[in-house]
Amino acid sequence: MKSVIAESYGGPEVLQIEDVAIPQVGPNGVLVRIHASSVNPIDWKLRKGMLKAIRNFLFPVICGSDFSGVVTEVGPAVTLFKPGDEVYGFKDGRVAKTYRGTYAEYAVVPEKSVTRKPANLSYEEAAGVPLAALTAWQALVKQGKLRPGERVLVHAGAGGVGIFAVQIAKSFGAYVAATASGRNQQFLRELGVDLPIDYEREKVEDRVSDCAIVLDGVGKSVWRSSFSVLKRGGKLITLVAPVPGGNAGKLKFMASVTGNLFIEMARAALAGKRLLLTMAKPQGGELEKITTLIEAGKVRPVIERVYPLDEIAEAQRVSEAGHVRGKIIVRIAD
Repeated sequence: MKSVIAESYGGPEVLQIEDVAIPQVGPNGVLVRIHASSVNPIDWKLRKGMLKAIRNFLFPVICGSDFSGVVTEVGPAVTLFKPGDEVYGFKDGRVAKTYRGTYAEYAVVPEKSVTRKPANLSYEEAAGVPLAALTAWQALVKQGKLRPGERVLVHAGAGGVGIFAVQIAKSFGAYVAATASGRNQQFLRELGVDLPIDYEREKVEDRVSDCAIVLDGVGKSVWRSSFSVLKRGGKLITLVAPVPGGNAGKLKFMASVTGNLFIEMARAALAGKRLLLTMAKPQGGELEKITTLIEAGKVRPVIERVYPLDEIAEAQRVSEAGHVRGKIIVRIAD
């Protein structure tokens, strides 16, 4: 099968198309013929070695996280799927040193990480959903305990996670404010944002207050303003952990990150607020709930551009450059 192989850490140029054997299915595994994948920040951060202090791969690796496709084989312990089922989901690249991802014609994924593909989405559209939508769901619903009528601020509302966070929050009956550049203000309104905020010329603290949840996809630079708009008991949920500079070893790296977070969490607690870090986990059951929202027309993916598999390096360059509206898709099969 064709797959995207990296033999070392580095820039997009380390991504090469090679033929490798189709993976074998274990007892709880599902073999999927992949039609499409997508580019997520975690993909190029892992490729660059930005996270190697906590996840150092044994090369070569097959890159990629999201997938949509058709089941071709299942393990003997699998009960929820059968060959011919249309499915989607994501593989977690942080959990295995011998990582075999989804930029490939076939991938084996655990049964618990898979769910049925939304009937009203193409394979390419479906591939833009799993990791980003589950990140938003787990942050807002699982950690944030989102309730109807609450105020939510979403930083980077036009980004991959942001578009799903906005729509999921609206489906729960929340009042949603979101930040984006000037060119994306109308786009935010079309997503259903109640209060679009142009971060290039406006301060969030001048536009919104009394938020129950702030979802941060930007980083520590927005934490001070985010805390200022939270109500007492509110939660700032960040997708971006503070990362120390230099060539820190694993223990030093973890101590630094944990220390930074602990200090910020302590400061938040003194103000009666909370700082939480979220890292999405593959959960087929939660993705099934998102599927229900998609099929009900309450959530939709937004696709910036579709690249063929042999242009994966360029797709990652575009993602890494930032300012992508929604998701970048990688077409693997017609």
